[in-house]
Amino acid sequence: MLAEDSYFIRIGRLSYLVTYLEWAVLGDLPHIPGLPPELDVRKLAGMTTGRLGQTLQSKKILQQVSDADTQDWLRRSGELLEITARDRNSVLQARPATVDGKQMLYRWHPEGNQVFAVDEAWLEAAEQGIRDAIRELSERRVAKV
Repeated sequence: MLAEDSYFIRIGRLSYLVTYLEWAVLGDLPHIPGLPPELDVRKLAGMTTGRLGQTLQSKKILQQVSDADTQDWLRRSGELLEITARDRNSVLQARPATVDGKQMLYRWHPEGNQVFAVDEAWLEAAEQGIRDAIRELSERRVAKV
């Protein structure tokens, strides 16, 4: 038995929002003056969401950026990408299960202290978190477009 189509749509929307957030960051980088070569989009494009987040927060890289607003935007972008990566990983590394009579994903990673059903409420909260991240980065945008 499979989950309802509406559940699959929610998972697809969450996946799309993750990539939208990634591009909100990557797409702006070429339009921000004074970035070090480590932040060239071609070098970052193949990174996972979490690795991209770590890179943007790297002290070594941030020290090479002279503009304080740009440093803050890069740091916050990295933080939000890391948070988003955890949610994305929770979905992608979950397994199908029957919970309260319904098919859904179940994240079972006891060593990582992650044991929960990826239910409608969890998906809604994760989606809202990503939407909030996109909005925040947009409002703090430093790109010269």
